[in-house]
Amino acid sequence: MFLAALVASAGAGFGMARWTEPAGAATDAELPRRLEGVERELRALRQGLEGLSRPAPVAVAGLDARALQEDLRRVVREELQTATAEARAESPPDRPEPAPPIPSGNLEAYAKARRVLEGSIASGHWGDPERGEFMAQREKLTPPQLRELLTKLSVAINRQQLRITTSGPPF
Repeated sequence: MFLAALVASAGAGFGMARWTEPAGAATDAELPRRLEGVERELRALRQGLEGLSRPAPVAVAGLDARALQEDLRRVVREELQTATAEARAESPPDRPEPAPPIPSGNLEAYAKARRVLEGSIASGHWGDPERGEFMAQREKLTPPQLRELLTKLSVAINRQQLRITTSGPPF
């Protein structure tokens, strides 16, 4: 069907070109050459269409799908076992790391830093004296304690519960 339409279109195009040419434009010697060109184009189009309509290649005869499936399962199992064994060999023992030593005077420093912070939030003021007292206790605090107090201070600043009057950063 498509091929018939293609041939009809080519013929109509050739006829239109011939009809619209001014009289005497093509000589008798030139017509066979033009006709050969049109025929070459038509052959190339046919070959292109035939190439598109070829059926897809079929599977190889005698291929045992079940055996192939079993081989694939075996290979995957082996790879998983190898990867699991390597991961076990590389993983450290499940011993927790010892906690860092708590600095001496930690409980007193934490209580004092907390009192300074809570007193400042209650008064609504954070100045250089409060900052100095807080920073003096900083070295004796554990990282989780310091994080807790700095979070509380930052939240109070962001909520505008504190008026900052330090001559530098607030902490």
